[in-house]
Amino acid sequence: MFNNFKRKKINNRRFINKFNINNDKNEEPKEEEIIQQIKKTNPIIRIIKLLIWIIIIWSIFLYKSYYDFKTDILIEKETVIEIKSWDTIDDLSDKLNINKYYLKIYINKNKNDFKLLTWHFRIWKNTNINQILIDLQNPIIENNINITLLEWWNIYDIDNYLTNKQLIKKWEYINYVTNKEKIRQLSQFFPFLTWVETLEWYLYPDTYTVLSNNFKINKLVIKQLNNFEKKVYNKLFSNYKNNKVEEIINLASIVEKEEKNVNEKPTVAWILKKRMNNWWMIWADITVCYPHKLTANECKMVITKYINEKSEYNTRTMTWLPKTPIWNPSYETINATLNSKTSTHWFYLHDTKTWKIYYADTNQWHTINKNRYLR
Repeated sequence: MFNNFKRKKINNRRFINKFNINNDKNEEPKEEEIIQQIKKTNPIIRIIKLLIWIIIIWSIFLYKSYYDFKTDILIEKETVIEIKSWDTIDDLSDKLNINKYYLKIYINKNKNDFKLLTWHFRIWKNTNINQILIDLQNPIIENNINITLLEWWNIYDIDNYLTNKQLIKKWEYINYVTNKEKIRQLSQFFPFLTWVETLEWYLYPDTYTVLSNNFKINKLVIKQLNNFEKKVYNKLFSNYKNNKVEEIINLASIVEKEEKNVNEKPTVAWILKKRMNNWWMIWADITVCYPHKLTANECKMVITKYINEKSEYNTRTMTWLPKTPIWNPSYETINATLNSKTSTHWFYLHDTKTWKIYYADTNQWHTINKNRYLR
């Protein structure tokens, strides 16, 4: 019996020690200490604590992220966006590439009077969310300006002109009108563009009204193509095959630059046709620069450098026409080429001072004219 008593006493001591109870005082375990110990050992309580910490950390992260959204630069480069009547705040966030949830929170808390207006808007570079919403309340005031594209300009001249007007960045126009995919898309609306390599000879020279602060290359090109279709194609080529149209315009692009006087263009066109049909070289100096992607003024400075160069464009070293037209001729020049004036002449040249043209039936008389007027 003594042994049983002793065994029970030892077990009680172990229980008391387990809950850190002072043996000397022989105190019973306190209730709250027991609860605390249970909490420490209960896995459910530990999971709940973990979840609470996760929520706290995530909340801190969201707060920091939203604070950055309010204060950081969100648009680094100047951009123009268009807001349409059916667009929502979600659409706006997609256009600006910013967080739509933060955008909604910011508007609700700071700009509850904000309205999504319909128009074009310029968002300036290095802009935060506050300035973005201010910019979106100030539609772009569109200013119409007139631009004049001349008859003897090629795509390099036009690109240079638009760049100087600060309507585009250099080569943007060239890249557009020589892009095969763009040409293929446009050919669905303009059948005469089928199989062309460049829009060079269909970009009708004229005066066009464009928006100075919202200039679009595609809109200008479509205007030029519409102009060509209405003023040239429908009047002169409705019964021609596309390859024949290209050949005529190719020759017209040379006539455009070779002769300024509209009354002399039919005769010059006839001389060039006669040379071609007899397998002569055309001998048109203005064709030599095109493969070097030069403007008309740039060509003047270096034409002698390329005069004897062999290429698919130099009509001084090859027979027939250049690979593609080299300028965008006017209706008058295309019509003069199509209805050329029969002549016995084989040669022509211009007085370098008066630009008056002098014809010759033989090479001998052409040489005499050279000695007289090329000075």
